[in-house]
Amino acid sequence: MHLRLDALSVLFLCILVPQIVASALAERRGSIAFWVFAGAMVLTLLAGDAFTLIFGFELMSAASWLLVLRGDARPATLYAGMAMFSAACLIPAVFLPASSLAFMLVLLGAGAKAGLAPLHFWLPRAHPAPPAGVSALMSGGMVKVSLYILIRYGFIEFGAAAQPWWGSVLIVAGAASVLIGALRAMLEVELKTMLACSTVEHVGLIAVGLGIALRAKAMGNLDLASLALQGALLCAVAHGLFKPMLFLGAGAVKKATGTTSLDWLGGLMRGMPRLGLLMLAGAAGMAALPLGPGFAPEFLLLHAVIKAAATGGILARIGFTALLAGLGLSAALALGAVVRLIGIGFLGRPRSLHAAAAGDANRATLAGMGFLAALCVPVALLPGVVLGMMEPVIQLLAPNSAPAPLSYAPLSLFLLLAAAAAAAFFGLRRFAVRGTREVPAWTCGFGSPPAWLPFGDPLTQPSATGFAEPVRRAIARGVLAPQGVDPAEAYLLFPLSQVSLRLTRVAEHIRRSTIRQRLAFVFVALVMFLLALGLSEGG
Repeated sequence: MHLRLDALSVLFLCILVPQIVASALAERRGSIAFWVFAGAMVLTLLAGDAFTLIFGFELMSAASWLLVLRGDARPATLYAGMAMFSAACLIPAVFLPASSLAFMLVLLGAGAKAGLAPLHFWLPRAHPAPPAGVSALMSGGMVKVSLYILIRYGFIEFGAAAQPWWGSVLIVAGAASVLIGALRAMLEVELKTMLACSTVEHVGLIAVGLGIALRAKAMGNLDLASLALQGALLCAVAHGLFKPMLFLGAGAVKKATGTTSLDWLGGLMRGMPRLGLLMLAGAAGMAALPLGPGFAPEFLLLHAVIKAAATGGILARIGFTALLAGLGLSAALALGAVVRLIGIGFLGRPRSLHAAAAGDANRATLAGMGFLAALCVPVALLPGVVLGMMEPVIQLLAPNSAPAPLSYAPLSLFLLLAAAAAAAFFGLRRFAVRGTREVPAWTCGFGSPPAWLPFGDPLTQPSATGFAEPVRRAIARGVLAPQGVDPAEAYLLFPLSQVSLRLTRVAEHIRRSTIRQRLAFVFVALVMFLLALGLSEGG
């Protein structure tokens, strides 16, 4: 084995190590499989040769599969199949010379493990299955390790043979991931599944930035490449901080209430105020709100898309304009998902007795989440400083580039928001009607709640399903497959399962064959082999 530590490895180690610390603090300190999983990811990032990289990557897959299996055996089988497919693509790719075939194999292998469309269908099923600490490390760390492999081979190992269409393929896959992930996050009711779908969206955002950078570098536009890399890498840093924090919070909600279904939660901010504030901070990053850790990365990515529209012909302009519209729609869907998460899950009245009786998370979980929240502060308020620290990585991936400095004034933005809030407050105090009286809330025509529902009837307030229904009618029917199924599941996973079933039946038929049938099969195979050998030598 050979180990190597360069600027790219250091960056992704800085993304990974805080997640390991936070997850270990929260709940997984005594699990051997957890530490094997974490160590395998570190080994992959430190790999100095192809064998070490593949060894670490496959050890990571095996350990994470075991952790998923302990949580739920049903998605573990699908995850194992995807891990085998990823290995089948990566193992030959890393030993091939730089070429388009080698890059496509790396894209399929690493993209499948990262949850990049159309091979993302396993991620919303597998990531919610294990305990919250493992889910946090899978969504925040494992997908980054896969993207690290894609970056290293796309920009460094295969960089000399890069073609502009490599980046175009990555942009298309990333755009599909962004739209499908944001839409599914808006529609899902189960909290951890919603966060996993949001991971698909953010993986797509990173892929869009990497695709623009790869395309621009192949075309000789290094300044655009550096701008896109800034957005993609800063997005990876931000996502590696706020998404594990949200998963740890979802695990605390599960422990306190016994469920993570938004339709059965509500009012958690009263019983879990400290957890609610930390979840609100993570949700601000997930929605890319100003003064949150996700705002600057998406701002840079949108700026890179706008600049990329001027680097090609009419088809490029149309394509990047459509991409800009798709990213804008996805940003709106992500904001809606966050409003749904906080508004339905943590505000309002409790929808069940367990939600009404929920107590705050334990100190270990709050410490892990608080640690990640503290690291989000410089990313949110000082993104220019973080980008300055990443300059060696930018120069490694796009040598001799001159990225424009990020002009971001969080203090001015904070003062502007505070002034607007103060103006609204004093305007209401000055012009609002002063006479008030307390009356029973209108219950939409329902009668008084029964005595065994002291917190009120859940049917008199919006549910997570009802909140998302307008989006389901307006958008989901045109993007998703019938019955709201993910397109990758309907048009890729289901046909593959049918082929697998037929092959299994053929194998079973062969297993039950007689000795004569088996000998005849071997004889036919031998004759065909000799015939092919003779034809090849004769040619």
